[in-house]
Amino acid sequence: MSQKCVELLLGRILTDEDFRRDFFPVRDFSFAMAASHGLELTPVERSALSGLKSRRFDFIAESLDPRISRSGVSVFHGDGCASPGRSGGKDFS
Repeated sequence: MSQKCVELLLGRILTDEDFRRDFFPVRDFSFAMAASHGLELTPVERSALSGLKSRRFDFIAESLDPRISRSGVSVFHGDGCASPGRSGGKDFS
C-alpha cells in the first residue's frame, strides 16, 4: 500500500499548488501534512523523497492542463492509503 501513497503524494504535489507550496522545502512538517491527508510513508520513502526540489515540480506543473490542476483552496482528503486504524494525526490543511 505504501507505493500507492508515494504515487498519490507525487501526484498531489504536481496538481495542487497550495499543497506544493506548503510541502516545500521538504521537512518533517511536509510528511506530517501528507499523513494528515492519509498519505503515510515509511522512513525509507521519507528519506528517498527528502531530496525533492520544488522547482522541478513547478516546471512540470506549469505544463499541465488547468483542468487537472488545483490552485486556490485545497480540498483533497486522500483515499485511505494510510494503515488501517491510523488517523494520520493533525489536520494541517
